[in-house]
Amino acid sequence: VRVLYTVNNNPQYILAKSSSQVPAAICNETTTLSATKYLAFARAPLKACLSAVCDSSPELLQDPARDFSLYVLDPLEAQPLPTSLSHPPDNTSSPRGVAVALGLMSWALESNDSMNVFVTGTIIPNASPALEIVFALREVRV
Repeated sequence: VRVLYTVNNNPQYILAKSSSQVPAAICNETTTLSATKYLAFARAPLKACLSAVCDSSPELLQDPARDFSLYVLDPLEAQPLPTSLSHPPDNTSSPRGVAVALGLMSWALESNDSMNVFVTGTIIPNASPALEIVFALREVRV
């Protein structure tokens, strides 16, 4: 799993890669980009994705006085574009979808139920295919 994440609206995304394979379930939905290109999607456990982020950026967990609101960009929740924008440039590198709120990061890390919470991402067809999930973290004081 590849997790792209941003902290506090920073335009720069950070990449975290899971150190081991994460179970993923292929979704039936696909999005056609052109006659020969399409996007495929899969779902992975939220907790496994957060583990990759926290392993890559342990500073996110160091201050007990702060936490992060957690949002995942769900590509299957994408809204249709208005007619005036129906032919956008083919820019598949920019994440598309709707941000889905998932509560506080600490709740997801501590909860036993978070292994039953799945997040959706895009399958990246490289030599070694990977599932790419996009998170946004917003700092909150606790």
